[in-house]
Amino acid sequence: MWLRKASILCTTLPSLAVLSGAGMAHAANACANAETNLAMKECLGKAYLRVDKERNVVSKQVLRSVSDADYLTPEQRSAWKKELRAAQRAWVQFKERDCNGAVGYEWWGGSGASGAISSCLLSKTEARTKDLTQRYLDR
Repeated sequence: MWLRKASILCTTLPSLAVLSGAGMAHAANACANAETNLAMKECLGKAYLRVDKERNVVSKQVLRSVSDADYLTPEQRSAWKKELRAAQRAWVQFKERDCNGAVGYEWWGGSGASGAISSCLLSKTEARTKDLTQRYLDR
C-alpha cells in the first residue's frame, strides 16, 4: 500500500511541472530530489506558500480587470466582483476540504500523508492561478 502511495506522489510531481509556469515547475522539480518524507513535505509546503501568494496577486489583478470592463455599468462591475469573490471563497473552501480532509483519509496511517496533502494544495492552487490568468489576464 505505501509503495502505491509513494509512486502516486512521485508521478504527481512531474505533472505539477506541466500544469504550472516556469517558476512553479522549478519548485516541483526541486522537490523531486527530496530524500525523506519530511524533506518532501517541507519543500512542497514552501512551494505552496509561493504559489498561494502568486494566486493572491493574480486574484487582485483579476478584480482590477473587472473594474476596467467599460462595457458594463458600475453596478454590473460591482456585482461581477462580488460573484468572483464568492467563487474564490468557495474554491478555497473546496481546496482546503479536499486536500486537508479527503486526501488525509486516502493516506490514513501512511507516512506520505503530509506530502500528499501539500502536493494537493500546490497542484490545486497552481491550476486555479492558471485558470484565472487565462480567463481574465491573457485575453
